[in-house]
Amino acid sequence: MKYFTTIVILFTIVFFTSLMNDGMPQQVPIAVVDMDQTSTTRALERRLSAFQSTEVVANYANIPDARAAMQEGAISGYIVFPHGFTEQLLSARQPHLSFYYNSAIFTSGALVMKDLKTISLVSNAAVGQATLRTKGLTEGQIMAVLQPIKVDPHMTGNPWVNYNIYITTMIVPGIIFMIVCLLLCYYLPKTGRALQHALYAGAGLFVFQLYVYGVLKLPHEGSWTTIMLLSLLFVAAAIGFAFMAFAVAPSRRMSMSVCSLWSVLNFSMSGAAYPIDSMHPLLQGASYLFPLRHYFMAYQLNVLHGYPLADSWLWVSGLIVCAALPLLLLGRLRRLLRNFVYTE
Repeated sequence: MKYFTTIVILFTIVFFTSLMNDGMPQQVPIAVVDMDQTSTTRALERRLSAFQSTEVVANYANIPDARAAMQEGAISGYIVFPHGFTEQLLSARQPHLSFYYNSAIFTSGALVMKDLKTISLVSNAAVGQATLRTKGLTEGQIMAVLQPIKVDPHMTGNPWVNYNIYITTMIVPGIIFMIVCLLLCYYLPKTGRALQHALYAGAGLFVFQLYVYGVLKLPHEGSWTTIMLLSLLFVAAAIGFAFMAFAVAPSRRMSMSVCSLWSVLNFSMSGAAYPIDSMHPLLQGASYLFPLRHYFMAYQLNVLHGYPLADSWLWVSGLIVCAALPLLLLGRLRRLLRNFVYTE
């Protein structure tokens, strides 16, 4: 069983880190419906093809063909240049530029939407540049008119928009949490054997941290001591939760069911995919009951941003409380482990 657990954890680590090896999706397929067929629309299409996130793979003559291709999954979106687009653009008559994208797949949909929206802004800016240039304005004056306020954005924590940094680093610990809990509930009340298998699984989290930060060289601001300490606390929280689940539901089937449910909800309630602040107030309060939430918040502060561990005392305390949960039911656990009839 321990070899099977090791294989599963190693497969999980390699699978998710290689799945997002590029950091974020590249060259998402899109299409163009060019009904205008002018040098301006062809220039805009070339600019769209130069974007890194998307790639123009087809040019359709009409909207039904493009919509059918998107429904079949051949493309993730398309932009429509209508008849008379260039003429209206050059005469400042505010032409309509439509684009469609598949938002059912969140990541690719967001990337397609960003690039298609950018190209619509580029088309407007190109005409504005040409108009102002004919009036004798310099490039500096033109940019001051087109962009009165110069924006200087700074993305903290993950400026590379690398999905390995803020998705894989939550998915893999969440899966290891599930494995630790299930192994403990499966082997209890043979406490020694259960802890042995749980520690095998928990060691996978340390291997994962060494792999992503030591081998893959993912950037981080936190020290190795902080990374390993958070990993240790998270594994301890998983062990503590499993013991509590067994004490509350003292059967292999029920305790494993409780751990499975909590482990799945862990991903949603961590805040890594959807912000907790945007959830219902009851769910915001319930998020404190999930260990992955505490780990994620401490990970952001201490590993991504490099703040001292003391700055995340609330989240570290949450992990410690999860690890200490069995102490609340210690007497019941003793009776259960003493009298429970174990069957393989």
